[in-house]
Amino acid sequence: MKKLLHFFWFNYQKRHGDRAVYQYSNQEIQKWAEHCLQKQFLVHSASCETHGRVTQSKSDILIGHLTWDPHANLSGLEGKSQRNWMLDNRLNDDSRSHPNSYVLTPWVSEFPKEWTGKMPCLEYQLENAKCIFAICGQIWLDKTLALTDSSIQSRAKSKLIRLNMCVNYDALAIPKDKFNPRGQRKLIHVSNLGSYKGFELLLNSTEGVTVPSIGSQALGELKRGLANINIFDRTYAINNCGTIANEDEAQIRALVAEHDFYLHTSTMDAQATTILEFAARGLVPIVTPESGFSSNDSILLTHDAEANKEIIQRALDMPEDELVFRSRRIREQIRREHSWERFFDTITENINRTCEN
Repeated sequence: MKKLLHFFWFNYQKRHGDRAVYQYSNQEIQKWAEHCLQKQFLVHSASCETHGRVTQSKSDILIGHLTWDPHANLSGLEGKSQRNWMLDNRLNDDSRSHPNSYVLTPWVSEFPKEWTGKMPCLEYQLENAKCIFAICGQIWLDKTLALTDSSIQSRAKSKLIRLNMCVNYDALAIPKDKFNPRGQRKLIHVSNLGSYKGFELLLNSTEGVTVPSIGSQALGELKRGLANINIFDRTYAINNCGTIANEDEAQIRALVAEHDFYLHTSTMDAQATTILEFAARGLVPIVTPESGFSSNDSILLTHDAEANKEIIQRALDMPEDELVFRSRRIREQIRREHSWERFFDTITENINRTCEN
């Protein structure tokens, strides 16, 4: 008989035919968890935000994101979340967690404030997890294993099992076998522009070289198209693309045709999903190592804006056949190394190896 596995994530609503549609990272994770894990388990989809007790059976398996409190920044309006799916499912009062508790979470060697402020059970859950499935680039596993301090990352490092972030390649791919001519090539960046996204470095690295296209809800009421943005005590020119909707095929096709490179200058991204999305669509990534994506065919940036200007200019001047070659190889890398089947097979193997009956 299959074991019952409770997957605590973000309330994805399963719909007919949804595997043929690409949405966004957290919805994709829960969607593919149900599809892939059901090969070996009976899967109960739950919420890391709102679910409490779901089992009293020792043989059940619990895996999920660190409890997330989306209203944590509304102090005074709502109290701190009391939900802790790991504690809530302990089998007796002397236990700190259910014996088969596993964490699945994006991972960096020092969590940014945008994460920690919304994870009220962060240390508790990492301390009491049997294994931690860490979604991240190799850089973050290496940095964590090198830690010798008292941080929770250092204390929990022996439990880490690294996973690449994944995308549904078949629902994403838009063949880009032709790049724009030299002098007309463009770069795009898509993110929430959080503190760890390196937006200041992005602007300084492109200033005087090219006008970057930016897709973000964070730009609010800024007019679409070419616009000046006043930020970091400076004024920069950008091309404001507004919010990017993965389900809007016409918008995505237009962006892919217009742009040639995907630019990401993060200082602390586990493995930015938007890099994978646009690389799977054919754009060549220009990224910092800390953006979490590594490929011999991507273009590597530094944290020196002046050095980056030279790197970006050389990329803009590359022969088209080299760009096509890089694009095809990276797309094949994503298809091979960033598949949900591979992701959840790794999880299944390690649960079967470590769980108690």
